[in-house]
Amino acid sequence: MPVEHPAPVDRGAARQARIALALVCLCFLALGMAMSAVGPALPELAARTGHPIEDVGALFSALFLGALVAQLATGPLSDRLDQRVVLIAGVALFVAGTLGYATSPSLALTLAGALVAGLGQGVLVIVCNILIVRMFAGRGAAALNLTNIFFGIGDMAGPAVAVMSLGLWGIATPVLGLGAALALVPAALVLLLPRLTPAAAQSRPAQAARAAAVYRSPLLWALGALLLLYVGTEISLSGWTATYIQRTTSLGASAGALITAGFWMAITVGRVLGALLSARLAPNRLLQLCLSGALAGGLLLALSIGYPSATIAAVLLLGLCFGPVFPTVIAIVADSFGEAQGSAVSVAASMGSLGGILLPWLQGILLARSGPAASALLVVAGTLAMLALHVGRGLRARAARNAA
Repeated sequence: MPVEHPAPVDRGAARQARIALALVCLCFLALGMAMSAVGPALPELAARTGHPIEDVGALFSALFLGALVAQLATGPLSDRLDQRVVLIAGVALFVAGTLGYATSPSLALTLAGALVAGLGQGVLVIVCNILIVRMFAGRGAAALNLTNIFFGIGDMAGPAVAVMSLGLWGIATPVLGLGAALALVPAALVLLLPRLTPAAAQSRPAQAARAAAVYRSPLLWALGALLLLYVGTEISLSGWTATYIQRTTSLGASAGALITAGFWMAITVGRVLGALLSARLAPNRLLQLCLSGALAGGLLLALSIGYPSATIAAVLLLGLCFGPVFPTVIAIVADSFGEAQGSAVSVAASMGSLGGILLPWLQGILLARSGPAASALLVVAGTLAMLALHVGRGLRARAARNAA
């Protein structure tokens, strides 16, 4: 009886996958730290520019406008070009823009710096997610949840370090510089990787036909709309939780920053659980579980105005359930569109950035002009709409299978 030998392990490919994993984890750590520190730094940025905090809150819109523009271009380019070059360009934009808005004395320059940082962020998010999907074929959901844990660690560390910085120097902006500095490390690691381009090139007509089919897909637009609501709601909570806590409770700025850090800690824990559950649950089932829990968190937030303990519990529940949403949706998009995954991920992530432009701005306006109740109801509406989109997409897919 012949003896079966295990298939040989491609040690070179395994080493490249480990390098890519470390690179993406470091990128996400830097992005998360810089992004989550913006909320605690808003009062300082407002004082420096001499504008009301709701005006400076447009920084979120500038960040995500830049990300939107970059993501629209980066996905198709990543289907054709060397991803190492794209990644280094993204790091350069992110570092320059972050240092720019962290030190700017005027609102116009602050928003311009945020726009440049957003361009870099958009490039990095797309190229990093596609890199992981290609390096870990068949294990996309688990690998993306794992790498996004480091986004969560950065998100959690940003406000926490901001609290330390406020205690030591009375300012929170040094954390933004730290996030920019961390982003330089992956730019060095990328030199250890070989040329990273798709395995098979296609003619321009074939590429155009493939892209057109992707853009006509109702599945893609449903997933994109879900990410629009998710990213907008997540960034709204990150950016305005500290202010919301100060206006609805007797807690101060440092407590608000710590609760923001807790929100990101819960997201990180959620991604750890998502990576573990991805081995047992299909991505669509995991997504339904998360969105149902997020709706419960939104309802608790709306019912707990003025009650610090319940408000904190609601913020933490939202973070826990939000954790696996983005990486799981991106994995579903990548798995659904095969060779056109770069273009598909670009569209879905771009719609997420559109949510980051619109919803934090709307959240700030509601909180400043209509009060905390209106702000909390926007979170409820967002979570409810996400769950409805997911359920509707599932029903449409089931009907299509039955008709076939």
